[in-house]
Amino acid sequence: MTRRAATLLCILATISITMAAQTEPVLTSANVPMYPQLAAQGRVQGVVKLTFTLAARAAEPTNVEVVSGHPMLKGAALENVKTWKFANPYAVERKYETTLEYRLSGREVASGESRKLTVTLESFRKMEIVTDVVVLQGIVNY
Repeated sequence: MTRRAATLLCILATISITMAAQTEPVLTSANVPMYPQLAAQGRVQGVVKLTFTLAARAAEPTNVEVVSGHPMLKGAALENVKTWKFANPYAVERKYETTLEYRLSGREVASGESRKLTVTLESFRKMEIVTDVVVLQGIVNY
């Protein structure tokens, strides 16, 4: 085997291994999730689990459904997942589950200061949404 042929085989093997290692679609676009204001005012935190379907080679999720979670958080999570777009090379329809965790940071900021919203995304399977508390004249708002 020539050196050129061996190099080509190594490149092809690397590409094959890389493609085989990717077992899920890639999230390419999503709206920034918001912490529902009423939920934050009520100091509601928690996890919302959802399922959705990606049709063969489809970019947008369908059949998005809430499996569990606090009623004050479910709507925001559902609407956010509906905005997601994927790079989906798979030729078969698949069902996926995702988890959005809503938490209050415990940090209070004065009225007029910017509150911080942090979104952490490990993969489309788990997202964490954390927000600060805004204090107005002794009243806590979010």
